[in-house]
Amino acid sequence: MNFIKDLSVDKVLNLAEDTFNQVKPKSDVEARVYEVLSHKNWGSSSTVLNQVARDTYDYDKFPIVTGIMWEALETQRPSAWRVVFKGLTLLEHLIKNGSERCVDDARNHSHTLRALHRFNYYEGTIDRGVGVREKSKQLVEILG
Repeated sequence: MNFIKDLSVDKVLNLAEDTFNQVKPKSDVEARVYEVLSHKNWGSSSTVLNQVARDTYDYDKFPIVTGIMWEALETQRPSAWRVVFKGLTLLEHLIKNGSERCVDDARNHSHTLRALHRFNYYEGTIDRGVGVREKSKQLVEILG
């Protein structure tokens, strides 16, 4: 009964999105990136993050990884704040551990990172957007 009380439209949408991402046909690369960008309440393991970083060194896998990541970062649903934050965490990991193309790609998308400085989402009185705002500012500073 408590489950139904805590249910909101945003939570249902997030659950549906996670379910869709788990069942749709995809390659191993896509599966790893979707695992990193899930709505789950915990972060990804460093093993998976490192596998995704290694994938960026492959010419054919790079656009798959970055395409899914930028799609998550450009989401228009503030209730998907966790996915956006995890996308920023993935981007930071790729800048530090991925191919040089990741840095160039991040600089080319700096407008997206700057737009996240204004990200705003509250669950009741809890500001869930603060992590996204801070992480995006850190990444813009790193990219200089």
